[in-house]
Amino acid sequence: MALPQLNSAPSYRITIPSLGKQTTFRPFLVKEQKALLIAYETQDKTDIVRAITRTIHACIEEPIEESLTTFDVDYLFTQIRAKSVGEVVDLSIKCEECNMANDVSIELDDVKMTEDVQSNVIALSEDISLQMRYPSYEDFLANEKLLNTESMTESLMELITVCLDSVLTEEERFSIKDESREEVINFIDSMTSEQFEMVTEFVQNMPAVSKEIDFTCVSCKHENKRTLRGMDDFF
Repeated sequence: MALPQLNSAPSYRITIPSLGKQTTFRPFLVKEQKALLIAYETQDKTDIVRAITRTIHACIEEPIEESLTTFDVDYLFTQIRAKSVGEVVDLSIKCEECNMANDVSIELDDVKMTEDVQSNVIALSEDISLQMRYPSYEDFLANEKLLNTESMTESLMELITVCLDSVLTEEERFSIKDESREEVINFIDSMTSEQFEMVTEFVQNMPAVSKEIDFTCVSCKHENKRTLRGMDDFF
């Protein structure tokens, strides 16, 4: 005889940031929470990303055909987590003055998305432009260096190669996915510092989950003002 069903999970509406479309989700259950905890215990970034993306797809009640960007996943997971195990997360944040760790409580309901105000087309010169795209976590899983490199420079370079969609001239469009990795790296290496800075700004200013916080240091009483940005800052 089958056991009775324990709960009928509530549903919540949410807007997917990059798509501007609404969907519904349920809180995660013990089976998903267990998978998340096991992944976090391994401290392996690949396992953690896989567990988070699987949890989101399990909790979203309407199939999503489009690819989700990294900031879509960050926002969806933040809101699913809030409805699943509590809307308050306790963080340990160092004082900017004395470096003392302070306990700070964050309301996840107040977490917002930074606005996307930048163009995805970057004019490198009068006749050559780049069309950029936002990465997905599938991109990260396919490129181990994006998740596991300790070098900030190498990580930035890898992220730029992922965000390049195509090179545009007046006559042609060159799709990056049709080019070899060596060709793409050589193209990036041939940029001037000013051109590279424009590309870097696109990557560094991508939309992200964000919240401004204020706290008084328990040790030196310094008034701290911080901006939490990206899921790593919240969990």
